[in-house]
Formats: sequence, structure tokens, C-alpha cells
Amino acid sequence: MKEFTAELPVTGRKINSAEIISVGTELLLGQTLNTNARDLSLELSDLGISCFYQAVVGDNHERLEEVLRQSLDRADLVITTGGLGPTEDDITMEISARIAGTELTHSKEAEGWIRDFFALRGREPADNNWKQAHLPVMAKILYNSVGTAPGALYQLNQEGTKKYLAVLPGPPAEMNQMFKQQLKPWLKICTDESLYHVYLRTIGLGESGLTAKLTDIIHTQSEISIAPYASVGEVMLRLSLMAPQQLSPKEVEQRFRPVIEQIESRVGEYIYSRDNRTLSGVVLDLLVEKQATVGFAESCTAGLVSAEITKSPGASQAFAGSIVSYSNELKESLLGVSSEIIKSEGAVSEASALAMAAGARSLLGVDYAVSITGIAGPDGSSKEKPVGTVWIGLADAAGTLAEHFLIGGDRSHIRKIATLTALDFLRKRLLKII
Repeated sequence: MKEFTAELPVTGRKINSAEIISVGTELLLGQTLNTNARDLSLELSDLGISCFYQAVVGDNHERLEEVLRQSLDRADLVITTGGLGPTEDDITMEISARIAGTELTHSKEAEGWIRDFFALRGREPADNNWKQAHLPVMAKILYNSVGTAPGALYQLNQEGTKKYLAVLPGPPAEMNQMFKQQLKPWLKICTDESLYHVYLRTIGLGESGLTAKLTDIIHTQSEISIAPYASVGEVMLRLSLMAPQQLSPKEVEQRFRPVIEQIESRVGEYIYSRDNRTLSGVVLDLLVEKQATVGFAESCTAGLVSAEITKSPGASQAFAGSIVSYSNELKESLLGVSSEIIKSEGAVSEASALAMAAGARSLLGVDYAVSITGIAGPDGSSKEKPVGTVWIGLADAAGTLAEHFLIGGDRSHIRKIATLTALDFLRKRLLKII
């Protein structure tokens, strides 16, 4: 049996660009979410390797070969995911070997990997699993620590230029492990720069409003690029710097600091995180730092705020519990909202929000209590209180306060924004901004 290549020579060859090809008809049909392309893009970005193109192609010989050759013409490195399984439509290894000009042969080593995988699980391999042991001769074989499909790394010569083709499995757990354990260490010696990032997360301004305040800063940068990314209820600013891998954390921070200070001078009041933490994570950390507890009285959000804060590990250090008081009867009996308030002001009102917060703080025995009451629609509105009317209340040792918000969008959007707004309301109180 021919020997498999143990490693590839990389001396003097820097990898600057890469393309990602995701293989599988199920991706084209929308039956499977393509998380592999996202994960690989993030990894390549951190390595300082630019990814200018991505492709998704079905399990078809001609189309897969066509897109592979096209990508190899453009990029230093092409990474495929998928098509390494045991079935007839798993064709990636066959096509990649053809492009590399090498043959597939049965690997006793890979056969052992597959036997061990099944033996550890008390199962026997099916006959078609041995297809996964047919591997290219002239390639570095990549071990799969969590599955049965080995990968491969080819070196090709295209008109005197070295190109590389990495073939990885499709299941995300297998792909990520193989990349991190097998491919990433090799890529690190093929690059001498990394892309460093700082993430500033903001709330309270839309993308257009935020960028309008920062237009000149964004467009005058030469070393650091600034890109805004909007999501529901917040906008993240990604600051990126391409610099040598050898920079210390302190040196990286010094390179970013002048730009961050410029941004903070304009929109600092809207920035809730400078280290890519979530809003709920920031709030929880502030509560833990103060050794304070919190509880919620939720009406229109029906538990969403509580669910959001408990996404963060360690939430039990500060979160005591919540009361979902959807009906007026429960607002009265549990939270002490008077029937007079309900009749004269309504359940969605400043008075109701204040009473809900005070009642929750007393009932739950917490340092901070936040209440949310609103009209998420599509019914229940009036001219005075349209859909999207939300009152958020807060009670602590200093007293009670409430604020009115008018949130646009459909029911789901209103509830999501109300959830984030309530958490930000608490954050500002903890920081003594309000």
C-alpha cells in the first residue's frame, strides 16, 4: 500500500486568502442551517486570512468540480465542508482527489479509526462505512476525533503557484474539532498577521442614528476599520485591526484605544459593553458586583426578561424569581395594584408599573424589582394607548420610578424590545445613570 503524506511543505508560502465551499443538497433546500461557513469565517478572520467568496453546491459531480476549480483559481486556500459520508452522494473526497491528480486507496489506519469509533459505542460498522477509509495518496490525512469521516489537506501546483485544498466533514461538531485540532495549527505557521477585534455593543440608537454620529470617524480610519451590525434592539460596532501575531494584549489595546476614545466621546452613553458581553450578562455582573438581588413583575413580556437574564451562567447569584401577572386580577391580588389604579389609569400606565415594581420588591424580598406592562397587540389598543405602548417600572431602596416607551413592530418585536429595554433600564439604575 502506498504511504500517505505525513505533512506538507509550507516554507515561504504565506496564505492570504481563502474560500469556503459548503457541499450538500440539503443546504440548498434549506433543510440544514449552514453554520459551518459562519464558524470557518470567524476562524479565518482571526488568523488574518481574508475570505472574499463563499459557495454552496449540491451533491453533483460536475458542479462540485466546477466550483472547486473556480475557487482554486482565486484563493490561496479552499476549504470544503460536507460530502465525506458513507453514502453514494458523498462525493467530495473523490472529486478533490481528481482535481489534485492523485488516487484514492484503502487506508488501514483510517479503517482502525472507524473500528475504534464504533467499538467505543458498542456497535459494528456498516459495509458502506469502509468507503470513508478510501483516502487520497498524495495528501495529509486529517484525523476525525468525533466522527468516522477523515479529512484531507492537499497541496496543488497551479501554474507555478502553490495552492491548498482542505476537505473537512459536514457535521458541525466534527468540522469544528478537525479544523481546530488539525488545520488551525498548520495555518498559524502559514500566516504572520492576525485580525484583532474589539466589539462595542450599544442600545438605544438605531443603526442609522448611531452611524450618523460617527460618520467622520468611520471614514477617516486608515489602520482600524469600523463596521456597524444591527440586530433586534441593538447595534454592535466591530473595530478590526490587522497586525503582527506577536503583539501583546497591552500593545493591541494601545492601538485600539484612540479610536475607542473618539467613539465614546460621541456615543458613550449608549455603549453597554466593550468586551462583547450580552446585555443580560452585563446586568448580571453589575448585580453580583453589588451583591444585590433582582426580581421581575412581567405582564406583556410574560417571562421573557427572566428567561433572558438566566441565559447567563451564575444567574442564581442575583436573580431571585419573577411574577408573571398577565391578568388584572393577579396584578391586584399578588402585586397589590389597586383596583382604583386599574379602573382610572389602566393596567398599562405609569401608576400600574410603579405599583407592580413596588409589589414585586416586597413579595420577592429583592433589592431591585423591575416591572413591565404594555400592549403588544394586535388587539387591546386605543387612541391614547396604541399598540407598542410599554411602561417599565423599577423599585429599589431609593424609591420607585417608571418610564414610558412606544415600540414599533409586530407583537414578537415589541416583546423582544421591551425585554431589552427593561434590562437596560435596570443597568442604568445600577450605574446611577437614572
